[in-house]
Amino acid sequence: MAAAPLPSEKESIQAIRRAIRESGDRWRKRLPVLAHTDLIGLLIFIGSISGIGLVWYAYVNDTINALTCILAVAVLTSLLHELEHDLIHWQYFKNNKLLHHLMMLGVWVFRPGTINPWIRRHLHFLHHKASGTEKDIEERGIGNGQAYRPLRWWIMLDPVLGNIAKILCSDQSRKGFRVARLLAAYFPFGLLAVLLWYLFIGYHLINGLSYLLEAPLTWSDSTLAVLNLVNQAVVMLIAPHYLRSFCLIFISSSMHYYGNVDSMLRQTQVLNAWYFWPFQLFCFNFGSTHGIHHFVVGEPFYIRQLTARDAHRAMRAHGVPFNDLGTFRRRNRFPQEASDSQPLRGLA
Repeated sequence: MAAAPLPSEKESIQAIRRAIRESGDRWRKRLPVLAHTDLIGLLIFIGSISGIGLVWYAYVNDTINALTCILAVAVLTSLLHELEHDLIHWQYFKNNKLLHHLMMLGVWVFRPGTINPWIRRHLHFLHHKASGTEKDIEERGIGNGQAYRPLRWWIMLDPVLGNIAKILCSDQSRKGFRVARLLAAYFPFGLLAVLLWYLFIGYHLINGLSYLLEAPLTWSDSTLAVLNLVNQAVVMLIAPHYLRSFCLIFISSSMHYYGNVDSMLRQTQVLNAWYFWPFQLFCFNFGSTHGIHHFVVGEPFYIRQLTARDAHRAMRAHGVPFNDLGTFRRRNRFPQEASDSQPLRGLA
């Protein structure tokens, strides 16, 4: 008996989309509250910011230590990142521009090291149109397609200075213009975050070296007062940003493919193995659920968490890779051995 023919690329994409949408519909019937998208988004926004405020209050009053503050704020701001992503796709308050843009501003202020979200909107729409190609500025900006060497790790740790170093070390023309454009995209909050972060690191490095050299430094009272405020700002907002941002960028740049991408089936993989959980914790399970978004764009992030099991079943059946660790060796290129046959099999 002849084997059934494999589905075409178009049929596979349609089947995955159908499975995702049907799962979402079932969840909406089961939980009618999910129909109130604007209200849910606003409640998550208010709840996350209120939670951050409570953590700050506890830290300032010595109820929790610095590490607990950093970890808690990093988790809460991962919710704000997902909200920003949904806002970029106009998921919330599309017909109330004032509230929509106030939320855009809010998620930016509480994640100060990030790119201007209105600029990111244009880059992200381009990302969906040209995912995994040279035109995909958003993914190139987080290191995708580069070897996992010091420069890429610097970009993942600090996209601002890491990408400035990348520009200056490249053979591109108009380097000054490119650097200025990058700085403008992060103005003002991103640049302030970088300034405070490296001021904090520099201060503690100098103090550490002076202690090791047994040559203690004496700082003026005014300098110490300023540096005390810097220390507080770093614990309460800047360090949580860098922790959350690194985890997100590491996962995102590793689960998106760059090169050999000519189909939606080859844009992303699913990273849901247990050893990714320390990173997933600070980016709201991004590696497991973001690939779903590439097939069905118009679903809020919390719906993807609910539909993940059904979506993964369909994605696996139609060749979307799962936990393809070879991406780290291939600089995120889609596996060449799979590019000649469709759909991809055997990487689950």
